[in-house]
Amino acid sequence: MKPRKQSTLKFFQPAEPEDIYGLLEGSGSLEESFGHFALQKKSGALFLDRFGPGEIMALMKKVGLVDHLHARGFHSLQVEIMRDEVQHHHLKVYDGSIDPENLLINLRLSRSRFVPDKRFFREGGEKPVLDMVMIEWLSAEDPCAGFTPQRPQLPGQRKPGLGSLRYLLEIMYITGRILMVDGFMDIPEHFHVAVMYSQKFKFFDPLQEAVLQAILRDLKGCSLADLSWGMLTQSIIDRTTGRPENYIPSEQLFPISDHLIKYFRSKYYREAFLQAYAGKKYSLDYAAMLERKNKLLQDKKAEDL
Repeated sequence: MKPRKQSTLKFFQPAEPEDIYGLLEGSGSLEESFGHFALQKKSGALFLDRFGPGEIMALMKKVGLVDHLHARGFHSLQVEIMRDEVQHHHLKVYDGSIDPENLLINLRLSRSRFVPDKRFFREGGEKPVLDMVMIEWLSAEDPCAGFTPQRPQLPGQRKPGLGSLRYLLEIMYITGRILMVDGFMDIPEHFHVAVMYSQKFKFFDPLQEAVLQAILRDLKGCSLADLSWGMLTQSIIDRTTGRPENYIPSEQLFPISDHLIKYFRSKYYREAFLQAYAGKKYSLDYAAMLERKNKLLQDKKAEDL
């Protein structure tokens, strides 16, 4: 069993216990086609206490995920929703019967309120209490595909991906606006996950965001697999120090509310990011990466790393 994400939080602490599942009546709609979602009542059978299987399928169709999966050969989509004993919300999408072998998308979320460390708010005002959706687990894998030289296996990956992340991020945005949360939060265990999430997510710590973006700038000719294995094998070198860059999982946020968006646009965040970004220079020791990767895979499977 994977440890709870909250146990590895670096810059957030859970707020005082509250009834975070109490939803606002008459919160309005994000857009006409989803207006009725806001009137859903609390229910253990609903995803995030708002969305039933039909609504989730409608969202999947709206953002293009259903067409995407159809184009990949999956035509008998089924949605399964549940909430477990620790209040994690599970959303699973299958092709055909509801069977682990047919699982395409596995999403597990929780809702919590968090208080960021006060050092990140230097422009005055009280520390905010953020209403966040925590991504406890997300996988989107093709059960029928195998890895190839063009699509190599990444650390921790069991099956090739579905290429569906951008659609899932759009669903997150829509549901986040409907639920009126501040944003989504994840603590990516692997560097390549942080890279993929960086389409919409930013590290809450501007220094860590600067490291990510500087690596992408300096190693833009490298594949995602090279970046991931390079980080895991300590083969990505910080040229300003001569030492390997170590990836330290921490909070990466997809801001939804104006309040949280304002933080990422704040003078403090921008100045801290730009100063660190300008001072970083990276290179990849490709030969060392291959040698260390091969050695690692002699003792462990890639999906176990």
